[in-house]
Amino acid sequence: MIRLTAFLAAASIALAACDAPTSQTFVQPNPKGATSQTSQINAGFSVAPANAPSGPVIDNFARNFLNTLQVRSIAERREHCGYFFVSSGGSLQASTPRAGTFASCDMPAPLAGQGIIASYHTHGAYGRQFDNEVPSVIDLTSDFDFGIDGYVSTPGGRVWLVDFQTRSTRQLCGLRCVTSDPGFVPQDERSIRQTYTVQTLQRRSSIF
Repeated sequence: MIRLTAFLAAASIALAACDAPTSQTFVQPNPKGATSQTSQINAGFSVAPANAPSGPVIDNFARNFLNTLQVRSIAERREHCGYFFVSSGGSLQASTPRAGTFASCDMPAPLAGQGIIASYHTHGAYGRQFDNEVPSVIDLTSDFDFGIDGYVSTPGGRVWLVDFQTRSTRQLCGLRCVTSDPGFVPQDERSIRQTYTVQTLQRRSSIF
């Protein structure tokens, strides 16, 4: 896992010379009064290997991994992010988590040939000014740009799957299904849908 992180860092330097994206950024849904940004969604390109595994095996791996990472992320009050990948031996692994800020997390852009199948990141600790029980528009488009899925955990203990194939996100499990922030205060829980697209998240952001 450490080697993968080092390789990704080197890859981002090589990409910079080609004017390609050098990082993937995850940002929590905007605080009240801010605007959301859009980006062009990839129509078919993917860095994931052919016949990459998906479904319950990956979902359960992600949920268990994020359940453990939540403890550190909440305590440090910052996001953590990384990638899930298939090793050369065929085993499912996670890259070493990178620490971000309270509301964002940057990491090098994934490349084809690295075995990367999905991103992961936490939304850290509870912040009343953030709509952080749902993924942000940027969370979705960052994954779509590279043709991979993504997994997002929230302060309230939800886990979301960002699905590249359907261009949407859905709750894998609901409130407190993984470690949650003891200081979490539910806000208008009934307004949180089971699924979102980029467009429906944009509408939610505009009225939050």
